[in-house]
Amino acid sequence: MDSDSIALVVLGGVLLGWTWICWTGRWRWLASSALLPAMPISAVPGLGLCLLLGGLAVMLPSPFSGVLYGIGLLASVAGMVIAMWDPDWYGPRWFRERDRAFDPSVPINAAIAASVRPAPRESSEAVARARMGGEEPSERWRAHLVSEEHGRPSALQRIGLVRGHLLLYPEALVFAADPREDEMRGSAVVEVLPAGSVVSVERVPSRSRADGTRRRAPDLPTMYRSCLRVDTDAEAFVFETSGAGRRAQELASRYAGGPAASPAAGPLDAPTPG
Repeated sequence: MDSDSIALVVLGGVLLGWTWICWTGRWRWLASSALLPAMPISAVPGLGLCLLLGGLAVMLPSPFSGVLYGIGLLASVAGMVIAMWDPDWYGPRWFRERDRAFDPSVPINAAIAASVRPAPRESSEAVARARMGGEEPSERWRAHLVSEEHGRPSALQRIGLVRGHLLLYPEALVFAADPREDEMRGSAVVEVLPAGSVVSVERVPSRSRADGTRRRAPDLPTMYRSCLRVDTDAEAFVFETSGAGRRAQELASRYAGGPAASPAAGPLDAPTPG
């Protein structure tokens, strides 16, 4: 048996082992996919058996090798047909009785939803600019609002964050979610912090919350990226951003270092969406 045949046998065995793990229910999350949920227990074992028999057939003379090739090919085709068909009678009991509801916490499901979900009527940035009288901000920084309030509608969102930008206006600091967040949430997420309400701005360690506690690190950026905290006379806001120390100093000099400009009554008095 040459190295290629050994490789086929080993790969086929690995795929069949993976199938056994899925069949026994140890990796049930693989069946939560909206796209071919039966594939781990149908197409994968079919391909694994095809590779395994193909590797073993090399050692056998004809016509035995031909029989193994034929069985392997049949198993591969049958597995793919079952994966695409997904009949109610196929699979172990846990698979047949599984919850078939669409689960957006599965990455592939979230990607499918994002590709077909219509954009909201108003984006967060459009709402934010309207709140500020249609004016352009003097600066625009990439930053993410640290908040559990808005939830995590799908796997495309990071846990405990709303991705977006800080829009710097003379009369207010404004957070607006980015377009992908708007698509998956179905509504705008906007926070307007009037300049006159800002008490202090400081850099805080990574994983900081507005209440002063630390959150766990579900992903690498949360683990290492520091944050900036903006305290207002009503509440505190924390934003995850790069260069948090430098940006905290700039925001402090803009909004907390001296008398703030009085905002126009109209834009900032409206309720904050999201």
